[in-house]
Amino acid sequence: MADKQVLERIAYIDELTGLKNKNGLLDDFADSTLENQHFIYVDIDEFKKMNAVFGIDAVDRLLIIISNTLQDYCGMSQVYRMGAGQFVLVTKSHIICEPSELQHLLRQPIVLDDLQIIVKASICVLDHDDFPKTTLKNVIKLMQLTLDIEKRKGNNVLVFASSESRIQYIQKRDIALSLFSGVKNDEFFAKFKPYIDTYTNEIIGYETVSRWNLNGELLRPHSFLEAAEWTGLVYDIELKMFEEGVKFLNELRDINELKSNKSIDFHKRFKVGVHFSAYTLKRVEISELLKILQKYKVSQKDIIIQTQERFIVDKEAYKKIKEFHERNFMVGLDEYSNSSASLSFLADLKVDIIKLSEKLLLKIDNNQEYTRMMNVYKFIVDIAKKFNITVVSDGIHSSANAKLIRKLDVHIGLGSHYSRAVPKDGFIKYAQNNKKKRFK
Repeated sequence: MADKQVLERIAYIDELTGLKNKNGLLDDFADSTLENQHFIYVDIDEFKKMNAVFGIDAVDRLLIIISNTLQDYCGMSQVYRMGAGQFVLVTKSHIICEPSELQHLLRQPIVLDDLQIIVKASICVLDHDDFPKTTLKNVIKLMQLTLDIEKRKGNNVLVFASSESRIQYIQKRDIALSLFSGVKNDEFFAKFKPYIDTYTNEIIGYETVSRWNLNGELLRPHSFLEAAEWTGLVYDIELKMFEEGVKFLNELRDINELKSNKSIDFHKRFKVGVHFSAYTLKRVEISELLKILQKYKVSQKDIIIQTQERFIVDKEAYKKIKEFHERNFMVGLDEYSNSSASLSFLADLKVDIIKLSEKLLLKIDNNQEYTRMMNVYKFIVDIAKKFNITVVSDGIHSSANAKLIRKLDVHIGLGSHYSRAVPKDGFIKYAQNNKKKRFK
């Protein structure tokens, strides 16, 4: 009997805080109705960074204090530790556990011997009566997703789960469940978005982007890449896009060898851009990519491996990027805004290209402080050039955008002003009909 109690404690109780864990939460409500239940999900912001800065021992003591704070403040609630820095409070009282007051309370400085730490937490509130048919497991997932979406805008957020967030959760869940069969049944395919010389209108390459034909509906990457990362299937998708991009370059060269009137005038700088997520970047073997290049007789010098700026803070990703550069691939940072890394850091990393975030151009278009935003944009361009980093501007959707980019002396651009991402036939037709121009 004693052994059974020990096993149950291990299964249902968090050893550090003494609170019930996720299993304990699910067990408590296994045979209970969720009617009138009020859920508060507390997610400690930047928890991994706190572990790195203050040490695991200090953070463990901090978690014990936080768990006591939650129990003391919400005395009529049940408090559960859901993960490393996540807690859930379940109560029938909206008054005793007022979430904004709780968030303010958690922000108070916590003193640990010679340390003082200010904790910031993001909170999601959900009333089950607003989602009467939602199971407890899906309630937890819905709160997690809602917080994940909001925390992309910043930390220390307070958000209430809504019907809109529930729709997003269902969509993401259904996509995640369909991904495996999508990869297995070869439902993912490539489109190509041209790089354009903003001064001559010449095509100087293309980006290879993925699309998914899910039951007749065409999905763009923002709809499925996050779920693909959760499942690891992002690797299969992105490796296929790499091969499709390389294969298409080989096909374009074959067209030119026919020496027909409809040949394509290749620019000497013609490059193929492909995107790798952090997961793919860390997992992929360069030797595997070299085999694909050899198969289609394409040099690694013709390939730009792009990843998002925020990924390079990961040590493994940083190491792999340097390896790509050493093996003569070009390296680019996508959606650059200087929010995650300084340009001096980029110089050390040997980055060849930064693609400025479309958000910067939108701010220039829409922000009343136009001059200030222009100066920010120009500063990034000028400093990048001093490090011999090529600058590409994304999101050029109008002739006014293109004129502004030339004014900032950015020579390469992408966007619907030139062409949207198109399939092979569309790209070939666009390239064959492309006319050189000279812009001032």
